[in-house]
Amino acid sequence: MRLRPGRRRPTVRVTQHGDPLDDGLLFVLGWGNKPTHRSVEWLIDRLTYDGYRVHAVELPTNGWEFEDQYVAPVRAYAVDRDIDLVLSHSTGGLVASHLDLAVRNVFLSPWWGMALDGIDRFVYPLLERVPTRKPFVPTGIARTDLGALKLAEEMRDTPDTVSPAFLRAIRGAQDSLPPFRTSDVVFFSPTDRVVDVPSIGERTPADNLVPYDGGHEFFASEAREHTFTKVSVALEDGADSFRSVDATPLSVAERP
Repeated sequence: MRLRPGRRRPTVRVTQHGDPLDDGLLFVLGWGNKPTHRSVEWLIDRLTYDGYRVHAVELPTNGWEFEDQYVAPVRAYAVDRDIDLVLSHSTGGLVASHLDLAVRNVFLSPWWGMALDGIDRFVYPLLERVPTRKPFVPTGIARTDLGALKLAEEMRDTPDTVSPAFLRAIRGAQDSLPPFRTSDVVFFSPTDRVVDVPSIGERTPADNLVPYDGGHEFFASEAREHTFTKVSVALEDGADSFRSVDATPLSVAERP
């Protein structure tokens, strides 16, 4: 008799990169990103070259309990290790916002609000109420939205659909974001079509906002070398020192 396998609960996965003696940097990846993706690998390599021991966190793509399945395991991992900084991208930025660690954060295109246009503004709230964990809601994410250097084969790791349960978990996390800390820095693309740009501006003081040219994944954008120089300074010196080095934050009023 064949037994049906039990449904596996979503789990995070952490890989370590760089010299164990270097400063610990927790890098919480975005939804669907993996350390083996060429653009993500490029960023990790640059970080390790800068002298960081990178702890790269790969997130599940269909969780339904945000605190238990996303935040708690990442927090537990971090407090058990010598983590000095947190870098996060997209969904990873939403997770990092809830970690409550006594460290500085550098956020890359954080997913602090749903990017919904047209009829989706009315349809998505209805779909979120459907009581299922089965993915069937289209994401609408295109490779061109992520960056010109994003490889087509890497899109296989980015699901085409999400579940209503996942959307409810994300919406709840977005609605319960803790207060912004002025030591943190937020990078964003004004033309981002994956996350809601106004939500980033509403939450972040203008002095802590840093725009960049490119898609949702700066590390898959053609101007990534220039942007990484700013990210590196933000990681090392924080918001005040960063603003003194070729950085002109974009105010909320200047957003498109």
